[in-house]
Amino acid sequence: MLRKLPWVVLALAFLATARCFIADPTAGVAAIPVVGPMIVPAATPAYLAAIGTPAPIELPETDPKGWFAEGEEQAPDLAGWQAMAGAAAAARTPAGWAAFCAKVAAAVRERAPGSETARREAPLLGALACSADPSTTVVQRLALDLFELRAVVMLWSLGAPNGTVAAIQSRQAGLRLTCAGLPVGVIDPTAVRTACAEALDTSYLAGDAAKTRAAVEAAYAAVAAAIAERDPAVQDSPATFE
Repeated sequence: MLRKLPWVVLALAFLATARCFIADPTAGVAAIPVVGPMIVPAATPAYLAAIGTPAPIELPETDPKGWFAEGEEQAPDLAGWQAMAGAAAAARTPAGWAAFCAKVAAAVRERAPGSETARREAPLLGALACSADPSTTVVQRLALDLFELRAVVMLWSLGAPNGTVAAIQSRQAGLRLTCAGLPVGVIDPTAVRTACAEALDTSYLAGDAAKTRAAVEAAYAAVAAAIAERDPAVQDSPATFE
């Protein structure tokens, strides 16, 4: 009799499992080791459901024509630099870049109406306008990085809340990755090497923000000129590799 007791206990355990399975088949399957999670996906934890999906960053209201002062034009003010930094952040997604470069393309056309080489006529702004060449679109990531770094350095110089040494350093770290991953030969490699080196200037750490700002401006101008030379026309939407 005692030898049969373990089998009786085992049978009762199986019976209890079967009853639970019939009462809640989904939970019964999910409870099966290894197999259960493969068939019945785990429920989303409450803390993740509470967080939800963050909304994409929206392109701020800003006029690209005021981003680069030319001649006697007034230089951007604090709000203008903040808008540039916000626009660059919004352009980090495919949809954000499409909206960003389209807005810039419209501004470039206003500066050079009817021109088929509008990017060459307004290279600083044109570097951020949409291109029909996916290779150019890839290289424009470098221009966008420099554009954002330029804004962040200026915000730090002006003492803005979102202008910090840490913000500059994080943009320079991202720039290093962009420079390392750029395809070779799309634009002038000398311009790329020089720009990548100049934009990593650290004079701001010694209090010389003006020197760093000038280095970033020069780096951006060199990349912009190289992009304009390769792809002088601007488009309403960007081409990308499928």
